[in-house]
Amino acid sequence: MGRLLQTAMAEAAGGACAAVLAESVLYAVDSAKVRAQALEIAGASNWKILFRGMVPTIALGSVPVFGSFFFCFAPMKVKLQDYDWEVLIPCASAICAVPATLVGVPADVLKKRLVLGIDANAGKAISHILSVQGWRGFFFGWHVNLIKDLPFAGVKIGFYEMFVSQWRAWHGLPKSEAMSPSGAAFCGVASGIACGILTCPLDVINTRIKADSSSRSILHVASSILQTEGVAAFFRGVAMRSFVLAVGSSIFWPIQHGVSSQLQA
Repeated sequence: MGRLLQTAMAEAAGGACAAVLAESVLYAVDSAKVRAQALEIAGASNWKILFRGMVPTIALGSVPVFGSFFFCFAPMKVKLQDYDWEVLIPCASAICAVPATLVGVPADVLKKRLVLGIDANAGKAISHILSVQGWRGFFFGWHVNLIKDLPFAGVKIGFYEMFVSQWRAWHGLPKSEAMSPSGAAFCGVASGIACGILTCPLDVINTRIKADSSSRSILHVASSILQTEGVAAFFRGVAMRSFVLAVGSSIFWPIQHGVSSQLQA
């Protein structure tokens, strides 16, 4: 139990630290992706709007999301590897995405309102949400986040672990040997691109629902997009999304591995 707790805490710290840097570097690109996915954008457009809400979104979203995810995921991964059940790692990551996603919904709601120009700053966004919807407004569209993030986590971790396995086999490395920063970065890029393309439709639906508080049904939004804009609309912003996930993963994984390894040394 002590070993698992130490692993969980170290991996969580690594995930939180890596998230801060990766999200900070790519925040504006991800904001541009959100604006590309939205049907309507409020207010004037300028480069500054791409950075709206960066500090509260990362502090209240990325840090607790990735910290809680790895705190749950790390010990499960260890036990699955102990019993040679690595094939179940994607399922474990999807399960661990449930609490992590729910923790991050308020920050996701806040970011989309800010970068889409619905509110001018975080204070006004919070005030507006509380006055119109109450505290439940911060969890608006939580079901969409879950439906999006569960397969996202499974696909992303599944692809990453697959590429890691192939990388180890190609270089003749044992499972016990830590991944090099270059290896982790390469596997992160490959998994990020694959995940960005496969999960883009769910990301588009999530953006549309967050941008319009009257859109509550996932099926209704998906049907509306299909009928009025066609299949191509489900892949709006796919290039930027794939870029964010690819570059973000190339930054994230080496740092996550490095920090967690140092804390467990």
